[in-house]
Amino acid sequence: MSWGGFTDGAMRLLEKTLNWRARNQEIIAGNVANLDTPNYTRKEMDFQNILESYSRGNLMEVSLTQTNPGHLGGSNPSQALVQETSEDVDLDQEIVRMSENQISYNASVQMLIKKLDNLRAVINGDVK
Repeated sequence: MSWGGFTDGAMRLLEKTLNWRARNQEIIAGNVANLDTPNYTRKEMDFQNILESYSRGNLMEVSLTQTNPGHLGGSNPSQALVQETSEDVDLDQEIVRMSENQISYNASVQMLIKKLDNLRAVINGDVK
C-alpha cells in the first residue's frame, strides 16, 4: 500500500506488522491443517527476530521461497521468516497461538486507526 507523504515510521511499521500477522495466521492454519500429516513439523515466525531486523533497516518481506526447481520462482530472503521447529503440532497450542496472533493483529489495527484519526484531525483543522 502506498501512503504517499502522509506516513511516518510508526505507520509503516504497523502496515508491515499487519502483513506479518496475516501471514502468521496462514502459517498457524497450515499447522492445524497438517495436524495428522505424517512427519509434518510445525512452522512458526520469529517476530522478535523480524522486528529487530526491520529496526536495523532490513525491510523483510513475507514471500515465497522456491524449494523445488519445478516450483514457480520466489525469493530466498537472507533470514527466513518462516522456520521449521522440528516439533509436532499440538492443536491446543496452535489455537492459543492463533488467538494471541489475532489479538496482536487487532491491536495493530486499532493503533493504525488512531494514527489515521490523528491525521484526519490535522487535515480537517480539528487540532486544538
